[in-house]
Amino acid sequence: MRSRRAGTPAFRRELRQGRFLLLCPEIAVPAAAFRAFQTWDQQAIRAFAVGLGSRTAVLVGKSAARLHGIPVLGNEEPATIVLPGGGRPPVKQWPEGVRYRRANLPQEQVTEVHGVRVTRIIRTVVDICRYHGLVDGIVAFDHVLTLKNMTRQRAAALLDDLGRIRGLSVARRALELADARAESPLESWARAQILVADLPEVTSVEPQVPVLGGRHRVDLMINGFQLVETDGDLKYDGSTGVAPAEQMRKDRERDRALTNAGIPRLHVTYADLATVVEGESRFLRMLRETLRAHARRTA
Repeated sequence: MRSRRAGTPAFRRELRQGRFLLLCPEIAVPAAAFRAFQTWDQQAIRAFAVGLGSRTAVLVGKSAARLHGIPVLGNEEPATIVLPGGGRPPVKQWPEGVRYRRANLPQEQVTEVHGVRVTRIIRTVVDICRYHGLVDGIVAFDHVLTLKNMTRQRAAALLDDLGRIRGLSVARRALELADARAESPLESWARAQILVADLPEVTSVEPQVPVLGGRHRVDLMINGFQLVETDGDLKYDGSTGVAPAEQMRKDRERDRALTNAGIPRLHVTYADLATVVEGESRFLRMLRETLRAHARRTA
């Protein structure tokens, strides 16, 4: 996507007309082309532009995660940057959608991705934990544990190497609860919500469990019998390498096989996970009611 450096009269005219969108003081992109991307891609582009437009600041938290390719919860948040050494932000005016945070950030915890300064992966996940909480941290660590040469023991050692830093205890707990078997951010999010909620109705949560003689796998198995399937649109956009029509056919056949076998399952969407009522997601409420209904039937 073509970008443009800000400052010329012609550019300012196009900006007023809405033809270009200012991502940071130095970089703008064609508005129509930018809006054609999915929201999560827009966030990654914005973070990249902000990092590219800053000489000294470092992308942190979810902004750094997007450039590392680490899945994060939520489609929109400000591009977040920190000055190493805890310095104050520059005087120049940043557009809406950019946030400065003050934090102690040693240079050894900084790296580059595509020419943009970002925190290293482990520091990135720690910042996600400290800024956004345990659930977000579990989702991030699920992915980190799938990286080449990364094990739970190595991740724990890298956390120790960070020294004293706020949020480290949350990150250690997130690592304990993380599971490399998770195959999607939605699945990780659902499992993390269950683990953090500590529901008395739940005695076990297992990801990617084989069923029907190993012919199929399910996202989550609760208490050894209740299946939870997370339904997202991503697997139908072709990004998995399987044509959308073929993926839908496979899912229908799998769903029919589970139905015919009489296996109880709960289908959960992004909206179920994201919608919170009285401090609890719609998903957790659905799961609790489902498990209580089962307990009544089998009492």
